[in-house]
Formats: sequence, C-alpha cells, structure tokens
Amino acid sequence: MLDAETLNVRITGDDMEIPVNIENVVPAAQYVAAAQPMKGKPKPQMNIPPPPPRHVPPAVGVPVKAGNAQYAIIKSMGIQLAFDPIYKEDGSPEKYLIYVINDTRMDVVYNFTLFMGKRAVLEHSSKLNGLHYERIGEMWFDQLNDSPSVEMECWRLLTDEGGKKLKKELNIKAKTFFTKVITAPFLDRPVHHFRIFEKHELELADEKEASAEDLKSYTERNIQPQSKIIHHHSEPKHEVKQMAEFNPELDLHVENLVKDQRKLNNSDILNLQIRHFEQYLDQAVRVGVDRVFIIHGVGEGKLKNAIATILMQHPHVKTFKNEYHARYGYGATEVEFS
Repeated sequence: MLDAETLNVRITGDDMEIPVNIENVVPAAQYVAAAQPMKGKPKPQMNIPPPPPRHVPPAVGVPVKAGNAQYAIIKSMGIQLAFDPIYKEDGSPEKYLIYVINDTRMDVVYNFTLFMGKRAVLEHSSKLNGLHYERIGEMWFDQLNDSPSVEMECWRLLTDEGGKKLKKELNIKAKTFFTKVITAPFLDRPVHHFRIFEKHELELADEKEASAEDLKSYTERNIQPQSKIIHHHSEPKHEVKQMAEFNPELDLHVENLVKDQRKLNNSDILNLQIRHFEQYLDQAVRVGVDRVFIIHGVGEGKLKNAIATILMQHPHVKTFKNEYHARYGYGATEVEFS
C-alpha cells in the first residue's frame, strides 16, 4: 500500500508492479463468484417508457392559431375541453392544463367556470376564432377528489348579430375522466378530452333563433350608437391632469348609479348599467388610459356577458379578461386598450 487510497499491485508472470486506486481492486474470490453463470431463468429487464416529450405551453388567455398543427380536420368536433397532463419526475400526473379548442370555422364567444363542489375556482371569458385553441387555466390532480364540474356558455360571433347562447354542464368523475383520452385536435398529443358543443348545435341554434332578439341586438337598441363612439375616438386625448383624475375603476352595481332603484325592473337596470359602461368606455379612450377595471359582480352573468359582447366589437380594446383578482374576486373584468 502506497497510501490510504493507492495499492501497489504485482502482476504475476510479468514481474512488474503498478499503482492502482483501491476502489478499482476486487478480491479474487469475489471476481470468480461474479463470473459464474446464474442458475435458472435470467431476470427480465424492465421496459420503462421514455417520458413524454416536453412542450412549452402557451400563455393563459392567448388564443393560438392552429395553422401549423399537424392535425388534419376530417370531421369537426366543435367546441372542446382538453385537460393536458403535466407529470412529476416519477411519472405520475401533477396537474392538468385546461384548453378550449375550436376546430370549426366559426368565431365564438364563451364563458367558462370550473367548480369544486359548489365553489367556483376558475372563471374565464374570451372570444375564440375558428381553428384556434386557448389555454385558460389548470386543475391539480388532487382536485379530482373534490367533485369538479364545469359550466360553459357559448354563442357564435356573427357579422351582424350574435348567435343564440348555448349552455352545458359537465360533471367530471375520476373514473370517466381517465377513459376520455384521445389525441386532441391542434395539440397533437394525448389528453383527457370532452366534446362540449357540437358544430351542428351552434348552427342549428342560430337557425331556430334567427328571428329572436339576442343579447347584442338588445344592447344595440338600448345604448348610444356606435357612430358616436367612433366620433369620440377621433378627438384628441385630454391633458395629463384629466388622466391623473380619471378613476380606473367603474362600479356598475345599481346602487352606485341611481339614488332610488325601487321603480326599476331588471331590464331597466341592465339598460342603465350598459349606458354607464359605454359612457365610461368613451371617456377612458379619450383620456388615453392603458387599462380599466369594470366591476359587475358575479350574479347571473347577464351584465358580464353584455360587457363581453360590447368589448369584442370595440376597435380600441386590445384584450380583456375575467379572472380571479385579489381585490375583486371574479366580479370584475379587466380591460386593456390598444
């Protein structure tokens, strides 16, 4: 032994010695035993599948055009929900990214709510053009034990008017959830997949309701004409002082709009709220603010839907979202101007 880690090994027959690290030395008896053939059948090697290829998910609330997808649409599945699993290092699912997929050629507006029991944990409203998909949030694996359910509303966005609103509810049971696995349109990977609104449902609903008054036509009858809004946009922005004094929040609860609401029915209240919203939107554009918050509450969602429809058509609105906010909860829509 030369030192604590090195041995001097003598090679028989060659009459020579070489220094060898002690970790590389195996006793002769142990080497012979290891070289003996094993009795019985050899132990089969485990065939461990490689982990799924990593992909970078799109940002939440940013619709993605599916033009570069390898998926070829043979028959449209309509408006769909996909739960894309994200795995831990041990291969078990940690959470699911939630996508809304529109593989039709129709532009739609939708409202999405995810419940755990009776508690809403995720809300999202958006416009989704045909042949687009959008990531809207996530659900943790453990939440499958919390009685998850989905409530979704959807209507077509037409040139002259909005389509009839359709509504579906989906109870997510773990046993069924794990059997609903297909390669989803546009995502091109296996996900837990649910078809919510068929293409023919959207088309048929509009045919049946062609003569009925929808939300957009109702608001157009009761609000200031769009031509006046466009006229305001051409006016120069107000000075810095007016921008500093502008309140970036508009609370549309009726008690903040009128002193006495006892003589107002639901239709009158909605009409009043929309009128105040339109006037506030005009002022925000004139002043030149970057973003505002429209406080509408949760309620039945009629006011929120009316606001969403108007914002979809507004030329100066860059984007808007109705997500959980520490201050407003789910009761406000954030609007960003272009």
